[in-house]
Amino acid sequence: MRQLRIWLGSAISLAFLVLLLWRVDRVELWAALRQVNAWWLLPALGAFALSIAVRVVRWRIILDRVQPVPTSDAAELLLIGAAANNILPARTGEIVRAVLLQRRHGGSMVTALGTIVVERIFDGLILALMLAATLAVLGSNTVLRNVALVAGAAFTAIALVLVALALLPVLTRRLIDAVLTVPPAAIGGPLRALANRFLDGLTSLGGPGTWALVATASAATWMLEGASYWLVGIGFGLPLSPIVYLAVCGAANLTVAVPSTSGAIGPYEFLAREVVVYFGASAAAGTAYAIGVHAFVLLPVTLVGLLLLWRRDLGLGDLARAEGIEAGSDRAEVPR
Repeated sequence: MRQLRIWLGSAISLAFLVLLLWRVDRVELWAALRQVNAWWLLPALGAFALSIAVRVVRWRIILDRVQPVPTSDAAELLLIGAAANNILPARTGEIVRAVLLQRRHGGSMVTALGTIVVERIFDGLILALMLAATLAVLGSNTVLRNVALVAGAAFTAIALVLVALALLPVLTRRLIDAVLTVPPAAIGGPLRALANRFLDGLTSLGGPGTWALVATASAATWMLEGASYWLVGIGFGLPLSPIVYLAVCGAANLTVAVPSTSGAIGPYEFLAREVVVYFGASAAAGTAYAIGVHAFVLLPVTLVGLLLLWRRDLGLGDLARAEGIEAGSDRAEVPR
């Protein structure tokens, strides 16, 4: 199954890269890459760093009810997980983050994974809303409209499920218990324990005040990342309105839901290019920008995450072992 997932993701990434580079003049593309004003990348990096800082605070808020950790530890684990997402396929970094949290602070790895799922649900909903709102104001083509509609419907449905779980946790646990009385006790018992631990993570937000705080932090982190995309766009000489880059941020980052290679290489660049070209950039300039902004997002986080991993005396092999944890296990054999 893992090999099939890797091959499928690689094939999808390759198909999108072909679409990205198809009919783009290579000379014009190279010229657009060479003409970048790199000084604009410095303020862009500052906005991007702030977006990560807000993301760390958000995870701390979600974790507080189930596994309180210092902010420095939350930041380190989040960055290592992000680096793993950029290196390993199928969003494995989320599992790595949960594993390392358990190894350092104890508790349940499955519950930790539930808190990360909460993050991803808020991210998807905010990104879909950003994309839809921007396209509603500025207009769109068929591809972007379909991305907004599908992503918006999917993440709204998932968010409603999360709300239902939060409002009716007792009923949900009773339903889990009822369903898992069907298998033999040797199977149903461990599954019931895992399901309840995962639900602990999903229902970690508590009251409406925490929900509002997490939603606000989610919006802030993506607005800041959108600002960094705008500053990178200035560096690439794109004469586009700042609001366009909210659509770029929304469309490109929603591609994590598409099976692909690590870092969503291929789908990310294709949709980022689609947005800026639709709003007035040339194909070559848009392609150069899409490649550049993805490298801007991937490289710093990956380098910092790997440095933090090295400081903990861990290597890429340990990340790969974390990827191989069986879904039925709530213990992780990753070195300290």
